Amino acid sequence: MSNRVEQAMLKQSTALMFAVAIAAIITGFFSGSQSILFDGFFSLVATFIKVLMLITAKLIAKESNQRFQFGFWHLEPMVLLIEGSFLLLIAIYAFLSGMFGIINGGREVELSIVIPFAALLSIVCLGYFFYVRYRNRTLKSSLIQFDNISWLVDAMLSIGLLVSFLTALVLKSQGYGAWAAYVDPSILILLGLSMLAPAHKILRPALRDVLGIVPDQLDEKVRRVMDEVKANQGFSEYVSYVQKHGRARFIEIHVVLPMDYQLQDVGKLDVLREQISAKLGKPDATRWLTICFTGDRKWIA
Repeated sequence: MSNRVEQAMLKQSTALMFAVAIAAIITGFFSGSQSILFDGFFSLVATFIKVLMLITAKLIAKESNQRFQFGFWHLEPMVLLIEGSFLLLIAIYAFLSGMFGIINGGREVELSIVIPFAALLSIVCLGYFFYVRYRNRTLKSSLIQFDNISWLVDAMLSIGLLVSFLTALVLKSQGYGAWAAYVDPSILILLGLSMLAPAHKILRPALRDVLGIVPDQLDEKVRRVMDEVKANQGFSEYVSYVQKHGRARFIEIHVVLPMDYQLQDVGKLDVLREQISAKLGKPDATRWLTICFTGDRKWIA
């Protein structure tokens, strides 16, 4: 059920972002505003990323197969890495474009077109961002969470555009029309800089997952639980391995039992597994847990 809701929200987000992209590109073209045009191309790239996220969500919903025996969880951080990389490239492009615009003497913009558009776009993007964030409180989807960052960035872009264009209008009305020409490229520079933080917020966790860096909190939790179980049950030692791919958490634990460990039947090992599993948290479809027992240390070396 949650995956169907996730896919429905991603479809809705994709369609709305595509409409925003087309509207911004058309408005930017006719108004002569490079910043509006930039906002349109950002939205177009965001639409492409949303399509990838939707495909990923559908694949994750499928069961594992012979080729992908652990499912398709590894695709999630890869898509987020693509999104973060695009955001970073767009931020660099915006900054350089704004710098060249200032060097070339600024840019005249048709304010009567861009001000109403920027106001409408601000309302739509900000409103949809809060709507999605509210819906995701119960859904708790990382894809939806990171997808919603694009709406926050677009809202930031739109509000920045609106404030800047209103500033340009005031400058023109006060007889400073020459300075008003520098507003549009200045916006691009500020927008480029403001997008660095969202890009980093997406790239950092996605890159950790793609590179296979151990998730520190999960590793500490597993070690804390196993240290407690080891002391209570009298295990000789253990080794644990953890990995994270998107929402999927992979936990592998190998326990060495003393040679004189009192073991009446195999069922006791299953009881121990249940106890360890319960201490690690409520099991769900995103957790892959393997617990092995041995009396010979060579199997964990």
